[in-house]
Amino acid sequence: MKLLFMQKFPALFALAMTLAVSSPMQAHAAKLNFQAVDKNGNAMSDVVVYATPIGMPLPPSEKTEATISQNDMQFSPYVTAIHTGSQVKFPNYDKMEHHVKSFSAAKEFEIKTYERGVVPPPVIFDKPGIVIVYCLLHNWMRAYVLVLDTPYFVKTDQSGTAMLDKLPDGNYDIKAWHPNMGSIKPPLSQTVKVSDQSAPVKWQFDFVPAPRKSK
Repeated sequence: MKLLFMQKFPALFALAMTLAVSSPMQAHAAKLNFQAVDKNGNAMSDVVVYATPIGMPLPPSEKTEATISQNDMQFSPYVTAIHTGSQVKFPNYDKMEHHVKSFSAAKEFEIKTYERGVVPPPVIFDKPGIVIVYCLLHNWMRAYVLVLDTPYFVKTDQSGTAMLDKLPDGNYDIKAWHPNMGSIKPPLSQTVKVSDQSAPVKWQFDFVPAPRKSK
């Protein structure tokens, strides 16, 4: 049947094959670049930027696994973004014991005192929201987990830049959040139309990030 159609209608067959190959790439070819700076214009790292499509359904859930280690008496990484339903491991690489705890509404959990080399069972983050993680033995140690329903998210690097790629064309509600905003101050927000020619999205926060606490 396919051979007969190709012989009788070569032009239509060629067009159908072109659409079949090119359409998925066209739908997922868009890239969006971000630049985050503080109120003085200096680059901001650890800013989570996430995009929620407007008028389009979210793609199927993509549960992943992340790791937040205890190393050099700090949590690393300091900021983690994950999709709702994902799990996080908390291995201890320090010589000291740690006691990991969160009091956050989005995920309250506790991993009682454990030693170096121990990797407790992972914690599943099943609700969206901001989760602040502490060590009850060392009060300067903390990490932030932003749990998101959208799979479109990225974190800025030391240069304050980040990029989301493979975004289907369309309109998006784009938000930018930094841990200094906590769960009280709302993230910055913009509505952006994404296409192959989308201009970079720039964010300027109205504060200078507080230095990370250390022992």
